[in-house]
Amino acid sequence: MSAASVSSATGVDDILARSAAIAPDSTALIADDVEYTFAQLDRAAAELATRLTPGTRVLARVGNDAASIVAIHAAWRAGCPVVTASVMVPQAEVDRRASVTAVSALLNPVSDEGLRVDITDIGVRTPAPAGEAVVMFTSGTTGTPKGASLTFAALRGSVAGIAVGNGLPEDGRAPTTPARDPRIVLVPLAHMGGFLGVLTAWWLGKPALVVRKFAADKVFDLASRYRLGVIGLTPAMVWELVQDRSGRSLPGVDAVIVGTAALPEATRLAFEEKFGVAVQRNYGQTEFAGAIAFERPQDIAAGRRPAGTVGRIAPGVEIAILDADGNEVPTGEVGEIAARAASAMSGYLGPDGKPTPVEKWMRTGDLGYLDADGFLFVVGRVRDMIVCGGFNIYPAQVEAALNELPEIADSAVAGIPDDRLGEVPVAAVVLHEGATADSESIRGVLRSKLAAYELPRRVVAVDAIPRHDTGKVDRDAVARLVEGQLS
Repeated sequence: MSAASVSSATGVDDILARSAAIAPDSTALIADDVEYTFAQLDRAAAELATRLTPGTRVLARVGNDAASIVAIHAAWRAGCPVVTASVMVPQAEVDRRASVTAVSALLNPVSDEGLRVDITDIGVRTPAPAGEAVVMFTSGTTGTPKGASLTFAALRGSVAGIAVGNGLPEDGRAPTTPARDPRIVLVPLAHMGGFLGVLTAWWLGKPALVVRKFAADKVFDLASRYRLGVIGLTPAMVWELVQDRSGRSLPGVDAVIVGTAALPEATRLAFEEKFGVAVQRNYGQTEFAGAIAFERPQDIAAGRRPAGTVGRIAPGVEIAILDADGNEVPTGEVGEIAARAASAMSGYLGPDGKPTPVEKWMRTGDLGYLDADGFLFVVGRVRDMIVCGGFNIYPAQVEAALNELPEIADSAVAGIPDDRLGEVPVAAVVLHEGATADSESIRGVLRSKLAAYELPRRVVAVDAIPRHDTGKVDRDAVARLVEGQLS
């Protein structure tokens, strides 16, 4: 990059235009086996931007395709924050998001037609908050989807931190011609992991290799064609790769970063043994534009990784573990994880469509604890906690005990109503191929590992654990599965 393009003011809003000016013929994106240069994407974004109303929000239906990336950067070129909605989101929810955020237009990428994006003008002309980059809807702590507003400064803080972690200047580096090896994006672009994945690739001067839908065969194929280096996976993806029986390897993969949900210790160990690739657990949230804590390679190399940890607190992030009254709990005790960081959201959108300022600590909705060595452990969601006869049960801890059993490949725990105790825990498990085990035999082994109140009242075998598209367990579906077998 030229001296003019590298400064403390270097941002993410114009990263496509800057990269196109520096290395127009460098590969920027690989999607559906088609390569696009920075110049191609920049021209498409510039043309689309002329059809948008500057300073207003727009909503983009985002999939893992080239047109979706053009839509995002066209909006930014026009000075429009982007409200994201996955292509999996029902139309009724898209309409709701468009209404509560007062968008001026809907951007509909035509994923099968290269870089084409259709625009529907809504007619609304409400000014967007200054500095806002993206509004992503998240379940927050209540289960009701809420819009989290993130600024360009927050996104920059996240990708700059990744650059420093990779031994690069915080301003990143320029693309080259020919292009460097790509950075793969396997998780949905409509969620923060995928959204940041493309930005991070460009910030590191690499092409983004976007995969429309995860499949183990696809990952093995791409690993044989490109040197992927570090790849990001969800726990469900790790599990699928472990279950693969093709005997294929992951050449050129140096490490795997796993986030979005808890990774069972047994799955991590099985992956590392099978592929000889270190798994680095990562804990983050949409509201923080990335990582809150992560495992350091140096800790992994030194064997400093307590079972179940998500690592140490990320640079620039502060953590507090709070009780229900907002008081900090002693080291080692479980409470709600709260955090603050420069990369945090401006706030959830209020009734007026503007972000509501965050308090001193932003509660994550996750339960966890810090040990004396500074390692963070996440034991579940506040709303997922099962209260059985007055005792608190954390699903992640019960799942960890289940996943230690040799017959079990994956598991999920949920609470179902009980007239006497309020709630009782139940479990769904996926058995290893050829393994046999019934509910009572599993419960019998667990009696030596869990407190009596933590013991699942029923364990049912399923083909796959129900999950949301982020990879997180769908506990409502787990409860329904178990209850269906009880009826």
